[in-house]
Amino acid sequence: MVRLCLARLVCAALFACCWANLPTIAQSDSEPGVLPPPGSQLPPLVPPGLSTSSPKSTDDSNQSTLIAPLDTSKVSQVGEQNIAAPLSALSQESGDLIKIDPVAIPVWYQPAYWFGLVPWDIGFELGLNGAEGINNALSIRTGGHLKRETKFWKYDTSLVYSKNSTNGVETQNNALLDVRIDRLLGESPWSLFYLNQELYDEFQAFDLRVSLNTGVGYQIVDIETTTMLTRFGAGASREFGGPDVRWTPEALFGLDYEHKISRTQRLIATVDYFPEWEDFNLFRVVTDMGWEVDLDQPRNLSLKFSILDRYDSTPNGVDHNEINYAALLIWGL
Repeated sequence: MVRLCLARLVCAALFACCWANLPTIAQSDSEPGVLPPPGSQLPPLVPPGLSTSSPKSTDDSNQSTLIAPLDTSKVSQVGEQNIAAPLSALSQESGDLIKIDPVAIPVWYQPAYWFGLVPWDIGFELGLNGAEGINNALSIRTGGHLKRETKFWKYDTSLVYSKNSTNGVETQNNALLDVRIDRLLGESPWSLFYLNQELYDEFQAFDLRVSLNTGVGYQIVDIETTTMLTRFGAGASREFGGPDVRWTPEALFGLDYEHKISRTQRLIATVDYFPEWEDFNLFRVVTDMGWEVDLDQPRNLSLKFSILDRYDSTPNGVDHNEINYAALLIWGL
């Protein structure tokens, strides 16, 4: 009986102490010395390797840390914890994570729909000159180019077609197709290449000439304003519809040069020298030079002054040299 009375007294004393100190405890919850709830102690989930900034909030009562928005375009390595844009894709060549703008998703008639997200440089060119009067003359130069450069590959294809007529008599009708594929070797200045040139000309001793070559290239200059690449290789050529229909072994010495004069102007030159292995006095030279100027309006048009020269030491009864010069408008896609 005595023990029960003592227990009741102890409980009553503890209850009285808690009741007396209750206002002090409630007031201490708002003091800075008291730790916030455990849930607020969890660190923000940030992918490793990405830094965040913690700007101060304009609201003094809010002491939580603000995380700056992540620039997903800078996310390059694909990992298990990477944060990417809601719409993304993997580059087939490099394995990099590429952010896609939903507005810029390619459709079926665009090259990126079929060949990947790395942009293509596509352009069509046209030059026209004519005269009506005592003499009727018409000169047409048209063609186009298709270029693309990735981490390991570089594609450069061009087509030039020329046709001239005077007083109803055709004086020129030819087309030159140039296909170049370079295999880049990482950071090395060396590269491997494949070159295919096909020439159709109604005023030559042949109808069609096919030239196939492969070899190595070396990047001599590679800076922001100037690039220069040399080539050395070997291959063979053959003329169809002419007196000489055999495959002729050839060597190849080439030079690719590009210089940016300004933001809107650039000089481009390509020279390919094809000597025969049996006799270097028998050779061909194809030179293509141009000066391109981007126009302000519309932005996808540019002006090009071009000179295309083809020399053949064995022309079989026609001129050794054939020079085509033109002023062209290039429409880029």
